[in-house]
Amino acid sequence: MRKQMWILALAAVVGMSGLTGCAQTEKQAETTAIKETKGEQPAGTEAAKEEEAGGAAKVYDSPEMILRYAEVNAEKDERAQASRQFADLIKERTNGRIEIQVFPGAQLGDNKQVFQNLQLGAIDMTNSVPAQYKTMGLDIPYVKVLGIPFLFRDEDHAVKVMHGEFGEQLKSDVTAKGGKVVILDYFVAGSRSFFANKPINTLADFKGLKIRVQQDEVYMDMVKAFGGSPTPMATSELYSALQTGVVDGAENPVKGYYNNKYYEVSPYYAYSRHMIEPTAITISELTWNRLSEEEKEIFRATAAEVTAEFQKTIKEKESIQIEELKAAGAELIELQDYDKWVEAAKPLEEKYGAGFEDMIKKIRETE
Repeated sequence: MRKQMWILALAAVVGMSGLTGCAQTEKQAETTAIKETKGEQPAGTEAAKEEEAGGAAKVYDSPEMILRYAEVNAEKDERAQASRQFADLIKERTNGRIEIQVFPGAQLGDNKQVFQNLQLGAIDMTNSVPAQYKTMGLDIPYVKVLGIPFLFRDEDHAVKVMHGEFGEQLKSDVTAKGGKVVILDYFVAGSRSFFANKPINTLADFKGLKIRVQQDEVYMDMVKAFGGSPTPMATSELYSALQTGVVDGAENPVKGYYNNKYYEVSPYYAYSRHMIEPTAITISELTWNRLSEEEKEIFRATAAEVTAEFQKTIKEKESIQIEELKAAGAELIELQDYDKWVEAAKPLEEKYGAGFEDMIKKIRETE
């Protein structure tokens, strides 16, 4: 009898312990659920330990995502340097999770090849030229107005246009109309002018010259309008083509002329200032969709910072380059009949601006 009573008492104790244990387990589960609902981390998890340590962000010893940034310009070019600055800042601001490898000097192809691979996701980022989007196959007809010679008064004017209503509309349309790319921000790398193996003082001096151009209809029509013979060619082939006389000249901003050392084989740079070409920091839509919302914001903010810094320093750097070009024996020429060049280009505005007259007027009136 005593044995039976002892067994019953023991069972009661065990039962009470079980009830207590269950109650505690249920309470813990309830507490955990409440914390998770509030966005808090349950005690004991790695995330909770980070929170308890002051919320320090994770630092990555090796990147989890490696992106390829195609840059057609030479390593020394300010545009390539801006691309590297962007890459360095992204690595820093993502704590090493994302690494961007920059390939300068058209290592991954010319503008068209790069853009096509960008759309496929084979390349992640590049600096694209909106004026050439039609050539790239994008159905955004109005971008061709950006290629009209003498559209912008100067670089500051172009920057204001691209950071205004026009530029915002283009950002939206590029993605919405199946461009498969996302524009992060814009910059302007200076005005483009002609250079050649002989002095160009007047429009008459330009007649008959074989001028390397990009594979773009506007550029070819422009050279024809000025009396030259357009010769489409990849950037990577230009130096040797100038050296061997395959072409007589080409056109580039001062920085491109300087950084690629074209002055060594084509020492006459004529300030035609025929075109100011806005450039866009562009990312593949496939790559963009792999980023978190926080990372997307980091990319946008960093692009805005880099482009703003680029515009602040570009004129100062160009002044230094001009002096160095003169010291190297290059001759920089102011055209004697600038108005004749502007007049000769008017048929291009009629051709490529047809239907967009109001847009062109609005661009020119931007202050």
